[in-house]
Amino acid sequence: MIERYKKYLKYLDTKLAEMFKSQAPFIKCKKGCSLCCEQGEYPMSELEYIYIMFLYDKLDEKTKNLVNDNIINLINRHSNEKLYKCPFLISGECSVYEARAIICRTFGLISYDKNGNKKIPFCVDENLNYSNVFDYDKSKITRNAPDGTEPEAFNISREFLRNNKFESQYNIFFGDDKTLLDWLKEDFT
Repeated sequence: MIERYKKYLKYLDTKLAEMFKSQAPFIKCKKGCSLCCEQGEYPMSELEYIYIMFLYDKLDEKTKNLVNDNIINLINRHSNEKLYKCPFLISGECSVYEARAIICRTFGLISYDKNGNKKIPFCVDENLNYSNVFDYDKSKITRNAPDGTEPEAFNISREFLRNNKFESQYNIFFGDDKTLLDWLKEDFT
């Protein structure tokens, strides 16, 4: 199942790379920026979690111990909090980057919510993605990039990216949805 899921992720990453490239004038994401990993819920399917733990098992002992400490601290201190730092974030980098969840792969782009409204990534408030075209007084994007590139929203909802079409096409099953913390509680308590 992991190999089939990796093929799906390869397809998804190719599509996302095109989206990020088309939005390059607005994207400030770069190595070392981990704002999106500092405070979130990290919803994911069982398959996403299994792949993360598959890579976790392959981490070197030093990194694995740091992640373990983060997990134990998270479970003990934040078991009822909605937003928390991802325990796989080590020294500002994702220790399981290849296996990161779909929510992590899509973060940074403008997406559509369940009602069809544009959802701008929260990092706009930190003068990052889309901040160069965001009107803070009106709380919306009001202009294009200097080169004329128009900010675009994409259908990158988890529901769409995990639909039956992809499960059938790649012969995978995403399984139940939970937050990362809920998955970890099952494994580490």
